[in-house]
Amino acid sequence: MFRQSTNRLTVWLFALCLLFPFSKLSSAWRNTATQDKAFSISAVSKASSDSIMPERLTFPDSVALAAPEAAGRSVSSLVAYLKQHLSTDDQLARAIYTWVSRNIKYNVYITYTSRNEEADETKEIQKILSERKGICQDYALLFKALVKEAGMDAYVIDGYNRRDGALLPDPHEWCAAKVSGKWYMFDPTWGAGFVENYQFIPSPNHRFCKLLPDTLLKTHMPFDPMFQFRERPLSYEEFDTGVVDEQRSVPVFYWADTLALYARQDTLERLVSVRQRMLSNGRSNDLVYNMAMDLQGKATDAINEFVRYRNKAFEPLKPDAEIQAMVDVPEELINRADSAINSIRTAPERYREPILKLRDQIMEVATTVYKHKLLLRQYFKLPAKQRKGMFKQTK
Repeated sequence: MFRQSTNRLTVWLFALCLLFPFSKLSSAWRNTATQDKAFSISAVSKASSDSIMPERLTFPDSVALAAPEAAGRSVSSLVAYLKQHLSTDDQLARAIYTWVSRNIKYNVYITYTSRNEEADETKEIQKILSERKGICQDYALLFKALVKEAGMDAYVIDGYNRRDGALLPDPHEWCAAKVSGKWYMFDPTWGAGFVENYQFIPSPNHRFCKLLPDTLLKTHMPFDPMFQFRERPLSYEEFDTGVVDEQRSVPVFYWADTLALYARQDTLERLVSVRQRMLSNGRSNDLVYNMAMDLQGKATDAINEFVRYRNKAFEPLKPDAEIQAMVDVPEELINRADSAINSIRTAPERYREPILKLRDQIMEVATTVYKHKLLLRQYFKLPAKQRKGMFKQTK
């Protein structure tokens, strides 16, 4: 009992020592003018922070800030350390947000990246913890992993943003976590600081920690309407313009039931259902580059699902129609990505290279999808007894 009290006293003393330098940092960044910013993190601008007073640290914050270096070397060790001092979901979620936003440095030289190969989340998370830097995808992935390790449900959400009436040019990722039985939103990237003149300026804050979904929806629009957690989801156009069309006839969306089903679905089933929800949510948003990148990523995930199944020699065996759908879905997704990216006629100079790069990546995925489509044609032409022989040559 005495030992636990001593630990708490040590943590609080450490927190008090941090308050003065944090105030100095806050006043320092308020004296600089806001510049044009190229990355999603920049939405947390100094201009909007001028009126924000330095935040008071809570006990969970102090626990996170006092975490030993060794504790931050893995997800399991960090959560184990936090659980030595904290017990409730609310405390753990707050501490995790604090640790991630304060310990991961934003990598200004890498923008939101599309996926071109099968991702290994465990390796990605370990790399983030090792290098202590990343972009929004990395902040969100690490936050989700830590929250799930702490025993809460969580998802990474991909979408785009609006701030001060203007749509931001880059895709973005943040998180939803079920804290004490209720869904809240967390954006540790926007809670870390901002970018100015291609330099990351740490400005830790909790303005994007444990927000109600409707609150974050003022600035964050998920591509998947389900993650609005609303019975009447906003359309892309309503978010883009900031004007809700009260006359628009919208059936009640039972998001809780949809989310429960989503949790049970495999990767391909999720992609199919996401596609359907996106199509039903009105026209695509004006930032077609964001949409093209998101579609390219989903197409990559879908074809990777087929590749994993093919590498298992189509075991367990599925009906032919189901196997065909494993290629048809990524084909449709990548075709939509191609149409979106080719609809861009003009773009600022700084986006021309990313657009060209994304076009190349879309073509790469399209080629992969087509190769596997041809493989399936050959597979279906063979008698059932001869089909297994194909895998010796195609692995």
